[in-house]
Amino acid sequence: MKRVFQFNINGKEVLFFGTIKGLVSEREKLKELFKDFKAQVMFLGISPEELSGLKKYLKEPFDIDPEDYEVIYALKLEKYGEVGLPVPTYLEAFAIAKEDGIEIIPIDMPDEEYSDLFVKTIDFFHIMRFNFRKRKVWRKNFEADTPEEFVMLWDKEVNKIPQYRKIENERERYMGRKIKELLRERTEERIMVIIELERLYGVLDNLNLLQTT
Repeated sequence: MKRVFQFNINGKEVLFFGTIKGLVSEREKLKELFKDFKAQVMFLGISPEELSGLKKYLKEPFDIDPEDYEVIYALKLEKYGEVGLPVPTYLEAFAIAKEDGIEIIPIDMPDEEYSDLFVKTIDFFHIMRFNFRKRKVWRKNFEADTPEEFVMLWDKEVNKIPQYRKIENERERYMGRKIKELLRERTEERIMVIIELERLYGVLDNLNLLQTT
């Protein structure tokens, strides 16, 4: 599955990298991509609050308690390589930014906006269904030969409840709008966008870029 795309958008070179959250080997992939592309700024598919949290973690590491689905995801992802938390790709992005003196800009929904969307979309019964499905997801045999196949199958399974899928679609729309906004505002000519693979194609579709590939 293709997960690196490069486009010229209004005279700016923009490289998209769909990362596999959790895999430690993704750090090296990001490092190589950055070295070859020579990005001047990075847009990261996390919220402003997550960005602040990562900054605090790097200054003074603290224990992270993953949620149940995150634990199941990590245990199944281990089939494809070493797994780490926080997301290794994002940690590498910070390391690169510090070494090269470039800025990281979050492009995902702020927590307050996400919370409002969640409350409007998800009710008590949706939450109950979501929680009841944990055992089924744990027992499910994801027939995937590669980590790319696995994360796409995982995303499809976890978001089978339409309301949860709607939230992910809204995240893709938001990130697409944010990227457009930043491309108008920023002066850098070489931009790297790092997004979880599960959301990459939706974001590209919202930017009307898929038909150009």
